[in-house]
Amino acid sequence: MSTLLTMTHAVAGYLARLGLDERPPATVETLFELHQRHAERIPYENLHTMLGSPPAVDAGATLARVAAGGNAGYCFHHNGVMTVALRALGYDVVPAWGHNWETEDERRDVHVGHLALYVRGLPTDSNPGGVWWPDVGCGDGLHSPLPMIAGPHRQGPFTYRLELRDGGWTFHHDPAGSFSSVDLFDEELTPEQEAAAHRRLTAPDDGTYARMLVVQRRLPDAAETLRGCLFSRTGTQTDFAELTTYDDWRDGLATLGIALQGVDDDALRGLFDHSLTTHRKWMSTL
Repeated sequence: MSTLLTMTHAVAGYLARLGLDERPPATVETLFELHQRHAERIPYENLHTMLGSPPAVDAGATLARVAAGGNAGYCFHHNGVMTVALRALGYDVVPAWGHNWETEDERRDVHVGHLALYVRGLPTDSNPGGVWWPDVGCGDGLHSPLPMIAGPHRQGPFTYRLELRDGGWTFHHDPAGSFSSVDLFDEELTPEQEAAAHRRLTAPDDGTYARMLVVQRRLPDAAETLRGCLFSRTGTQTDFAELTTYDDWRDGLATLGIALQGVDDDALRGLFDHSLTTHRKWMSTL
């Protein structure tokens, strides 16, 4: 009998989706394997938010949805799933949260914009402190967990930087990435804080995640993104492709790992039409 059956059905289903048919040990090697498989197979996306029905930030519900083959969502969903799964496997998970910023003015205007976590108690020769930052909710960010050590960190074609500061850490993305930096705070969000942040981020009028379709996945040697109707693959170089027919756009979603079961085709076509109109307006300004 598979040892996955000794865990909850949802955690077992999640691990099975990652291609694991037995319960792995709570080691550094497993942490890396889980992170890499998740980053490659379960895309960061705001599809249902753009369709007008943002999924709730309930880690249990998200885990069940992902285990059944469905989509996850954005950082609150992905890292919520990672937290539940890692704890079920016996890891020492420390909750945290983050604040995304591009400019110093934005940095000073602190608000919850990212769900994060640390894993501790896993020392190695290169990371004697044993604290790691797994984050599968950064879209085109990490492919593997980072050791919580200040300085540059290379992953494939990208170089990141961790900065230690009062009250936590700052992650600086590679210049080729889709965002600049995230300040990480060693504090647990209350359910009220999490719900308020989710409402703000997915608000249909001006929510950050309700403005344009974004789907991203991180591969060992590249990050792939569909933003509106523009597909990009960024690695040692960046290649672009415009997906200006519905069939090509839909195929692009599937290529990135988006599950479309249960998605109304008329609603999906409406989102494509909206995305294409926005894309053409943007192209006309270049």
